[in-house]
Amino acid sequence: MVLCLTALACLTISCLETEKADRTLTRTVLVYIAGDNNLSNMANSNIYSMNGNISNGTDNTKLIAFVDRKDVPPALLHIHDGYIDTIFDYNREKQELDTSDPMVLRDVIEYVHNRYKSESYGLVLWSHGTGWIPTSQLHFVGPNMKYVQGRDGDGFKEGLRDPFAPYPETKAFTWEDRKGQKPAYSCMDLDELVEAIPEGIFDFIAFDACYMGCTEVIYALRNKADYIISSCYEIVSYGFPYHIVTHDYLSGNLMKVCREFFVYYNSMTGWERMAGVSLVKTSELDSLARCFSKIVSGYRDTIPVMNVDDIQVFDRFKNHVMYDLEDFVDKLEPDKEDLTEFRLQMERCVPYKISTPYIFQGDREQIKVNTYCGLSIYIPISKYDSCGLNDDYRKTDWSRDTGFGVRNEPNEDNGNEIQ
Repeated sequence: MVLCLTALACLTISCLETEKADRTLTRTVLVYIAGDNNLSNMANSNIYSMNGNISNGTDNTKLIAFVDRKDVPPALLHIHDGYIDTIFDYNREKQELDTSDPMVLRDVIEYVHNRYKSESYGLVLWSHGTGWIPTSQLHFVGPNMKYVQGRDGDGFKEGLRDPFAPYPETKAFTWEDRKGQKPAYSCMDLDELVEAIPEGIFDFIAFDACYMGCTEVIYALRNKADYIISSCYEIVSYGFPYHIVTHDYLSGNLMKVCREFFVYYNSMTGWERMAGVSLVKTSELDSLARCFSKIVSGYRDTIPVMNVDDIQVFDRFKNHVMYDLEDFVDKLEPDKEDLTEFRLQMERCVPYKISTPYIFQGDREQIKVNTYCGLSIYIPISKYDSCGLNDDYRKTDWSRDTGFGVRNEPNEDNGNEIQ
């Protein structure tokens, strides 16, 4: 079932909102929609869906959306009771905004936090995504990994893609079109995303973006929210079913958000039956890192040359970069006590995770999901040494804190080459 695409012009838009809330709210949820790209129409549809799921049970809450779409000035909107109030209308002729600029995200967060006094806050980050992969690697990762076409259900596209083409299929987080420039897009890297989100504000962060459920991203954001919702693989471009889950975001029922997301897509047929989602308790991530570090410390020289073909993979790149965390640890065959400790910590860290049986079922490049622990992980095998991806990986908090990706001594190349 495809969500109805409805232009914002069809919605009821009230005059500029001028009154500041004079009471303390139970919760304010900010949705940051970076849709100045090929998802622009989906942004319109999702805003309309959010508006349709506001009910009397969320009277003491506010849903605020910062939205940037193609050929439309960015705006800050208050979505409520069948109306969409424009809080602030950005005029592109006077102020050009790049939603992939971390300062824009930070300014929007601070504005909403200062304006709406609330007992708690939630943040939904809506756009494209490819996890921790840095922008500096996209010219390499995109064409050379032969990314399967991101357009839902279109299947595999032969040949390499121009890295400066108007619609690159890979990015870190967000994707802003930059017509006539090289590169023709801008993105927000993980370290910039971490810098943009203040600590001590959000109860939860939810990613309505592909591939953001990787351990490296979630761990880097562990001090930014109590809980994080994400997917280890691609999300169908319609996004979360906001006509169902918006009320749950506002009420703080995060388990139900995850469950409804899965139920909605699991009821589909064909390639649209695709949903992987997890809820991570961030206070448990430091302990998870310690358990993981204890295990991998004994395999620093063997991991770079290990055969990863039998490990559950989630991405559809030609050369894979996102594997199931728990399946990877299992394949190392560590000490039984260490493995048991790790599995128990995973249960504490990821209280909810679920996946459909396939990713893009029926597509030439479909992936069978045999296991889904709720977190993916990059495996720094030696064939990624030459492109510098392993060097970039060692800069992540997860690699630095666990020692994962650090080798005791340089080993001979195992003969693998990037194809």
